[in-house]
Amino acid sequence: MTEEKRISPIGTAAIMCLFLVSMGFTVVTPAMATLGAHYAGKDVTWISTLPTLFTVIATALAGSVMGKKVKYRTLAIAAGVLYLIGGCAPALFDNYAGMLVCRAILGFGLGLMAPLGNALIVGNYKGQKQASLLGYGTLFMNGGGIILQMLGGALAEMNWQLVFWGHAFGLIGLVMAFFLPEPDAPAAVPEAASAGKKEKMGKAVWLIAILFIVFNILNYPIMLNISTLFEIRNAGGATVAATGLSLYTVAGCVAGLIFGTLFKFAKRWCIALGYILCGLGALCIYVGQNAAIMTLGLILIGFGFSTVMPAFFAWVGVVTPASTVAGAISICMAVMNLGGFVSSFWLKLLTAIFGENILSGIMIEIVVFLIIGVIFLIYSPFKEKKQA
Repeated sequence: MTEEKRISPIGTAAIMCLFLVSMGFTVVTPAMATLGAHYAGKDVTWISTLPTLFTVIATALAGSVMGKKVKYRTLAIAAGVLYLIGGCAPALFDNYAGMLVCRAILGFGLGLMAPLGNALIVGNYKGQKQASLLGYGTLFMNGGGIILQMLGGALAEMNWQLVFWGHAFGLIGLVMAFFLPEPDAPAAVPEAASAGKKEKMGKAVWLIAILFIVFNILNYPIMLNISTLFEIRNAGGATVAATGLSLYTVAGCVAGLIFGTLFKFAKRWCIALGYILCGLGALCIYVGQNAAIMTLGLILIGFGFSTVMPAFFAWVGVVTPASTVAGAISICMAVMNLGGFVSSFWLKLLTAIFGENILSGIMIEIVVFLIIGVIFLIYSPFKEKKQA
């Protein structure tokens, strides 16, 4: 691609709306303690983690067909419909098994949606503009997360079933999906075909995918257990936990807003900075005995993660040809969401070894994130060149 395709303002807004509603499964996060009390004896962690398994399946499917067999717009519309059905339906009945079925439908819808925004940005923009839009995507993702988590916390205080009506926010994404711009096919594809060659995805994509899954396996339990931890330490209930989680996403918004500038002046340090901040944030949550210190930890993790995530996608753009970018991003998104599902088993393993899974999980997260941060202080992924 020699020129960036001109996209109308409403087209750009439609892309940003994909990010805005992409954190739909987090509506229930501040309500986990409430749901646990209602479904006593049930493993309510599945309510939060099961959608991620189906997100993985749908993301892999989306990566294989988007822009090839199915239009981006069509996938986004289908995703929006599934999002609304699976997200809101549990508000209409009280059945644990039925709720899990609905959560699976929600996860599938989110999975179809997950790779679309980043693929549209990386495939249509280059350099500084690409970095800025990836940052803005993270900004909108976290902005939507703020709204969804505050809705979840407030609704949980009234009634556990009302929590699921928070997914109606996804209607914005469904409406705006009709205005999504279809990207041009990468110029490299016909050239490769005429030469009898097929461009291969850069091997570094698999390293990025591994880093994504490790991040989510280690960090997802904090998000899942934070409301419980607030209660154990007498630091507040669901509303206070929701406020802390919302500040996590506010910090992510700030990181997304300034990512383009940060990447311009210090791109080789972005990943290291993000991991170190996440490690320090987890440390604050580990030692904090009040809402202020624990919320500070959430803020640091939010800023760190929203620095690491767009940096990873910029890294994808560096190490793989344009014709394989959509597939590479789908792999990364699928594996990242797989980390959320695997985290349930990670929590069970921690319980078997340590007798609990909250503080032990946080301590391991601290150590691993700080080690990875130090590694990226030494190694710069942005020295690599895109394959020909």
